[in-house]
Amino acid sequence: MSSDETFDVNRASTIWAILLLAAVTPAPAVLGPLLVGAYVTNLGFTVQDAGYLIASELIGAALSTFSTLYFIGRVGWRKILYVSISIIIVGYVISSGLISISMAPKEVLMPVRFISGLALGTVMTMTIVVSGMTKDQERAFGYWSLGQIIFAVVGFAVLPQVFPVIGIKGFFLIMAAVMALLLLPVRFMPPMGTEEHKQGLKSLPPEAKRLVPLGLLALLFFYTAIGGVWAYVERIGDAAKLEPDFIGYTLSVASLFGVAGAGAATWLSTRFGRLLPAVIGYTVIGVGMLLVFGLQSAVLYAISSLVFKFGWWFTSPYLLANMTNLDPSGRTAIFTNFVVACGMGLGPAVAATILSMTQGESGSLNYNAVVVFGVACLCLSLPLLYPIIRANTRIS
Repeated sequence: MSSDETFDVNRASTIWAILLLAAVTPAPAVLGPLLVGAYVTNLGFTVQDAGYLIASELIGAALSTFSTLYFIGRVGWRKILYVSISIIIVGYVISSGLISISMAPKEVLMPVRFISGLALGTVMTMTIVVSGMTKDQERAFGYWSLGQIIFAVVGFAVLPQVFPVIGIKGFFLIMAAVMALLLLPVRFMPPMGTEEHKQGLKSLPPEAKRLVPLGLLALLFFYTAIGGVWAYVERIGDAAKLEPDFIGYTLSVASLFGVAGAGAATWLSTRFGRLLPAVIGYTVIGVGMLLVFGLQSAVLYAISSLVFKFGWWFTSPYLLANMTNLDPSGRTAIFTNFVVACGMGLGPAVAATILSMTQGESGSLNYNAVVVFGVACLCLSLPLLYPIIRANTRIS
């Protein structure tokens, strides 16, 4: 496969294609709190089972790394995207059918969602790789994040109103239709990789080989923290006796703050360097988590959600850009997607295990333990990221 020298990844149509593909494809992660609530309410799952089901799809997304590593230098990129999106569509349709037939238990749904997650991860990997090929990676990943958070705004505003009518079965069918529309922007993505993508890790600079493992570990802790706490944000509000409509409205407004966070990262790019924005972002997320510790107040729940979402989507573009900037081969971008998906999947799974371990005799769930877990992961992540930021600053 030869590279396509005439294709410009910086053109507006390609940036829009990245934004659209990255916006809708990771719906199970972006809308995780609502899906956990729907699994519990509509299908009668336990909170822990719902968390494990979300985790199975995201772990599938993580494992897609290994197949993508093989195909990225051998198969046309548009073909990879067409096949992956088609698998996601089929997965949604089958999931809806299983629920219609038998109100499927998690053991039946889990393998279907896992396979769908494999395809989901492949699509997200390709958007990360292409974003990493652009001239201004921080800005490209800002748009990458912006699409997801705008989708979340719409989801959190609409789904709490329609879930009682359509249920999780209807949600799966709607997502199948939306994913079908995403077949259209695929033609604006690069048709194939460059020579560096064919060379793979051979083109990785020596310093990057030393730093990439540290950066991947930093990403793992970061997204495990995010995934673990975010999956149970809706349940934390429910445990504090907040009204469901208030929770849905709060999470919808919080997503608007996420838009502001991603927009701020897109606008700022590297104007103030890479370290200061990362430190600010981590601090904001940690404060957002701690505000729901021992939650008793609707006001604190609202503030926490707004702060948490802003910090999350402000920080993510800097993390992703710092990783992809180390490596022109695109392989680090693929490993980055693996770690992001692992973290987002591992977070709910570990949090579910923590909830089971700390569950009271009366059956009450200790969400404070989940918050402590999230903050601890953030505290481990930032020091690991620092050497990567320093190296990228020298490269610049």
